Amino acid sequence: EVLVLNGTREGLFLAAIAAKRWVGPRAVSPGALPAMLIPNPFYAAYAAGSLAADCEPVYLPATRASGFLPDLDALDDALLKRTVAFYLASPSNPQGAVASRGYLDKLAALSRRYGFLVFADECYCEIYSEHKPAGMLEAAGAGFTNTVVFHSLSKRSNLPGLRVGFAAGDKNFLAAFLELRNVAAPHVPGPAQHVAVAAYDDEAHV
Repeated sequence: EVLVLNGTREGLFLAAIAAKRWVGPRAVSPGALPAMLIPNPFYAAYAAGSLAADCEPVYLPATRASGFLPDLDALDDALLKRTVAFYLASPSNPQGAVASRGYLDKLAALSRRYGFLVFADECYCEIYSEHKPAGMLEAAGAGFTNTVVFHSLSKRSNLPGLRVGFAAGDKNFLAAFLELRNVAAPHVPGPAQHVAVAAYDDEAHV
């Protein structure tokens, strides 16, 4: 249920390619593509992964009107039926919006109903001043069905150059993701992983 990555950028990009095959055929109309839902503003790796997977990046407004998060109630049935993955950043960048547990529960329920994956970019989740943000794995429940979270030392420990992070969640998807990474991505050097272990073991510096 845990897979080491060369930082979240690599993971978020390659996960899209693995997801396209893993979720199976989507209900697309003639001439349409499977969709990947992306909050807007967005991290460029989300859109790059979507295009590399031959999916349509569908940009969901994350403005003041929706609390700076995508409006889940605005997603129609036809779009959700062709969705491969839903990217979500909480806490978000640049808005700093934090999804509530209720929001994450609703997203998890949609992913199970429509069979798409949730890719939760949580690289800022340990940087907060008052209340610890809710995590997507909490909402996913037992087995973390259709859910993968991405974490990185870049923000948490100010180690962007180390390029070490991890993905955690649905073991069935991660098995397929591992197969892709074994041929499409460089492995994380052992010494860098030991540095990462030391950094993750230390909460004081965060």
